[in-house]
Amino acid sequence: MNTLRKVTVQRRRCGRNWRRASAVTVAGGMAAAVSLAASPMALAATAGSGGSPVRGIDISAYQHVDGPVNWGLLARHGIRFVSIKVTEGTYYTNPYYRSDARNASRAGLAVMPYVFANPAAAGGPATATFAVRAAHYRRGSAALPLVVDLENDPYARNNCYWVGSDRMISWIAGFTGRVRALTGKWPIIYTTGAWWQQCTRSTGRFGADPLWLADYNAGRPAAPRAWGRWAFWQYTGAGLLPGIGWTDLDYYQPVNDLPTLSPEARPKPRPKHRSPQKLRSKTDRKDGRKHPPKHKHETRSKRPRKDTRKHKPKHKKSQDT
Repeated sequence: MNTLRKVTVQRRRCGRNWRRASAVTVAGGMAAAVSLAASPMALAATAGSGGSPVRGIDISAYQHVDGPVNWGLLARHGIRFVSIKVTEGTYYTNPYYRSDARNASRAGLAVMPYVFANPAAAGGPATATFAVRAAHYRRGSAALPLVVDLENDPYARNNCYWVGSDRMISWIAGFTGRVRALTGKWPIIYTTGAWWQQCTRSTGRFGADPLWLADYNAGRPAAPRAWGRWAFWQYTGAGLLPGIGWTDLDYYQPVNDLPTLSPEARPKPRPKHRSPQKLRSKTDRKDGRKHPPKHKHETRSKRPRKDTRKHKPKHKKSQDT
């Protein structure tokens, strides 16, 4: 999910983007990618999940390397939701988040902000507060939860950020608790089965948080034991779509805690303030007229006024007379 690493960290290649470039090179320049239309295994895996699978993507600033995203075109190709990176730790904010979120919402997509976790850089509560504020999160029943990206450390060779499992569990608890307090919703946890087992010892403590599982293997992936099922499945990190290019491809299957993904309703414009005189009924006057008079003197009888002014002659008399 964190495809922004190529942008934020220039000193090293990150794993997922490097693998993506390698795949294209090995294929002799041909795009070795999985398009949205060519995913029968993903469709089969989500079949019978209690609801129709919904197609989506997750992006970061990396998707702007080749230009702006065409959200209308993505919507026409069946994309219904997007998770957009908003922050990383407490030191980075995606400069494209606001415009991407606004334009995706206008195109009819449901939008979820996500934060890339860096437990070695800041605590869980501080990371959560930074992300919620950067996303300008608005509480409400229509608002979708925040997503936290928990995966291998892109800056070191230690997958768990040199943080022990007990401390990692404490970090996740601090993050989810603060997000819950600030937004009223449990955040969605994005992770892989291998990372969750290695860095949390497969803890079952966070079953209240919907799961976003990254698994590129064929067939229906199994969720870690903390969750009975996954809500989101990232089935490839090498998707190629018109309107955006390379991106991660995902599916959502309805779950009890997150039954539907609906774009947040736009707030209705507030009515303009009207003076008490304008709020009165048009026919509540004694004279029965529909419209109130503009001026008081209009209610008087319209008799012609006697002009008391002295008229000046139109032409001056000739001096000869």
